[in-house]
Amino acid sequence: MTKLKSKLNKTEEVATDQFSVLNSGQDVANFLEIPYGQLLYLLYKRPDEKKYISFYIPKKTKGRRLISKPMKGIDILQQKLKPHLESFYRTKAPVHGFVKGKSIVSNASAHKKHKYVLNVDLADFYGTINYGRVRGVFLATPFKFGEKAASVLAQLICFQNKLPQGACTSPVVSNLVASNLDKKLVALAKRYHCQYTRYADDITISCNKKTFPHSLATYEGNNPITGETIIGKLLEDTIDSAGFRVNHSKVRLQIPFIRQSVTGLTVNEFPNVNRDFIRSVRAMLHDWKTNGLLTAEKNYISKHPQKKIDIPEDKLDGTYFLKVFYGKLSFIKMVRADKENNDSVVSNFALKAGELDPNPPKYIKEIMKKSESFDIFIGHASEDKDEVARPLFEECEKQGIIAFIDEIHISWGDSLTEKINHALGKSKYFLAVLSEKSIKKSWPRKELNSAVAREISGEQKVLPLIVGDHKKIFAEFPLLADKLFIQWEGDVEQIVDEIKKLKAKHPTK
Repeated sequence: MTKLKSKLNKTEEVATDQFSVLNSGQDVANFLEIPYGQLLYLLYKRPDEKKYISFYIPKKTKGRRLISKPMKGIDILQQKLKPHLESFYRTKAPVHGFVKGKSIVSNASAHKKHKYVLNVDLADFYGTINYGRVRGVFLATPFKFGEKAASVLAQLICFQNKLPQGACTSPVVSNLVASNLDKKLVALAKRYHCQYTRYADDITISCNKKTFPHSLATYEGNNPITGETIIGKLLEDTIDSAGFRVNHSKVRLQIPFIRQSVTGLTVNEFPNVNRDFIRSVRAMLHDWKTNGLLTAEKNYISKHPQKKIDIPEDKLDGTYFLKVFYGKLSFIKMVRADKENNDSVVSNFALKAGELDPNPPKYIKEIMKKSESFDIFIGHASEDKDEVARPLFEECEKQGIIAFIDEIHISWGDSLTEKINHALGKSKYFLAVLSEKSIKKSWPRKELNSAVAREISGEQKVLPLIVGDHKKIFAEFPLLADKLFIQWEGDVEQIVDEIKKLKAKHPTK
């Protein structure tokens, strides 16, 4: 048998041209760069147990989920096929699952601050997408493949007459098959002035109407909190007509004043993770700090036996714990992205983790940098760096003064504006190294103007350090003319002593 390569050898342009006109099984084999006989063997003669590995994983709620992962030959062919399937799928506005640039966060955001939120789960989503439906997609627009090509492609994508959950092609194919469902539900939602989105098998419909449309869902009984949600006949018929079924045990109509959730995120005010998830991260961090990394890892594994973590105890080194912890924290950060600049939850977790971990992930380091506070910002021109600015910075370090200087705190590739604005905002004092050279350069002038503005608003204090003729310098900056200044004479120790006195006199400024 020919050894299969994971990528097509042909150019993308040639591959696109070939894919768009598939007519026969031989065409499919030529496109996938595999001998036709070998392709037929893999798809039709190889036993099922040598095509896929099937296993169960626990669902977040009750029950188990069947995962069928393709074995090497099938997997390689699907990997080659996947990007070309994706190129034919035109992302629909309400679809947020398995499409670039969208996520559970964008899905939840569409329903934030809405009065009513209806959640509907589709039963056996992948299982209802069978071989015939997949083949039908390839025969129809936009593909319009020949019958034999459509049959071979559907056989490559399906397993045991359904779309396997675990194959890389299944997500995009599910969206292609569900396009008719999306079209019908968009029209239905529009008819009742509602918002509709779908994330894989999770359907959400929300509105701000006085009452939720009974054609879509109602409550059984008088109590909307304890009563069972009954899906409306019109909505269920619409879903059935598109070839899908409702999971009646997972239909919820969420009313105002209670916690409303969409794809696991709360949406009452903004997309957010639930409190239990945040508590679990806080508990992990506390255990890590209190008992050490290795003990925290053992404790976490013992508390989650359902995860079946097969790591011998003598091989535990904290790696698994850190992977889980940082994964959860990264998820919180992603969900709460709109609050990133002032998100105390993420910042506090990140800063505490940074204290415990000598080599945290990049995003933790970035948060730690952004949280840095400085006693003094040394504003200067590059011409004054060697003689004035750097000696002052080094003396500050010796005497325990936290100083900001560009060459230390700004790395290759960093945004100058972002770094400097952050440091200015986090500095108690602005040490303005003013020379006849600096007053003629735009960047030192911008820094000084920003510091003066902050001083006027009471946020910062400007300390002028004059290098050269003070009259020429103050002629350029009349706002500083009435301020007491220090004339530079090379006495760095004396200048830093004065800064220390200011700190001691105004410790909270």
